[in-house]
Amino acid sequence: MFLVNDTRSSREAKIRSFLHEDDPAIAIILAAADFEWTVRRAIVALGSHPTKFIRKKIENLSGLAAYEKAWKQEVAKRVGGFELAQVVVPNWEYFKKEAYGLRNKTVHGATSSVSVAFAQPRLDAMLAASAAVTKFATDNGEPLYDRMIRRSKAR
Repeated sequence: MFLVNDTRSSREAKIRSFLHEDDPAIAIILAAADFEWTVRRAIVALGSHPTKFIRKKIENLSGLAAYEKAWKQEVAKRVGGFELAQVVVPNWEYFKKEAYGLRNKTVHGATSSVSVAFAQPRLDAMLAASAAVTKFATDNGEPLYDRMIRRSKAR
């Protein structure tokens, strides 16, 4: 679905295209996948430990609580104590309960379809979260859409 050489804007455009063309639920799932990819890549890029160690540590992560914990362990200390919730959005609770919550309901079969009107603000919140993490990484010297430097030593 996504390619390594995608830009942030092309990826977002592709995700948004599903909101109206196919099924809003697909757009929600793709936005969640993009957010998870972005957070994982940021943890690797900004983390304290060697890349190999971090990749192994995060390979089976699932759910926002696990991402928050990994971010806190690997990234927060290096970037002035900023936790994932502070980086992502001003309204973390909305993101967690409504946007990511819709992802969970869709993936786990609690809801099978959603309207464009219902999905739109939740999709916007997820894409804004991915953009915020991307910007944060770039602002901290680690662009996520460029080739990442592999580290073999802890920072």
